[in-house]
Amino acid sequence: MLRSMLAVVLCCFSAASLAQSAEQTLQRKLAAIKSFSAGFEQQVFDEQQQLLQQGKGELMLKQPALFRFETTEPEPNLFIGDGSSLWFYNEPLEQLTIYDAANEVNRTPFVLLTSTKAELWAQYEVTQQGEVFIIRSKAADSPVVQLTLSFSGAALSTMQVLDMNRQTSVFNFTLVQLNIELDDKLFRFEPPADTDIDDQRQR
Repeated sequence: MLRSMLAVVLCCFSAASLAQSAEQTLQRKLAAIKSFSAGFEQQVFDEQQQLLQQGKGELMLKQPALFRFETTEPEPNLFIGDGSSLWFYNEPLEQLTIYDAANEVNRTPFVLLTSTKAELWAQYEVTQQGEVFIIRSKAADSPVVQLTLSFSGAALSTMQVLDMNRQTSVFNFTLVQLNIELDDKLFRFEPPADTDIDDQRQR
């Protein structure tokens, strides 16, 4: 009986140590990426792994908390995060929606890409399989259930997003550039004239 209990304790301790190590390893990798710029090809699959949609675009990240996510196919859309607000511009419809970043981005594991805040990392569980890191939300109502990051050396090569609707988006990155100069203007948005603006921050 004593041996069985000891074995369980040791297994739990080992699992906790591995989880901590995976989190620390991922934090070190992400902290080394001061800026990130890459093109991407996106595929979206349903729960039965049937292809729903394909697209292309560009992703830019800059420490701390800045990102620019722009799709060019199947239609042009732009997401910009400046640390305090999240801007979503639908170009074909000329519509801009502005969200509070703390209420939206901070509820998803994407925030970990540019944040080292312990209170945010505590909301997720990180496991590691070689150069692949799996980030799972501890919150049942998280819009992103799981985020999988695959690295090739120091560079992020693939990102998979499993959402609450059980759809999986796979992003394969190309032309990756690390730690280059990215102008802060890339992470600000000035809406064109006659844009229909819905500012959710005021609600």
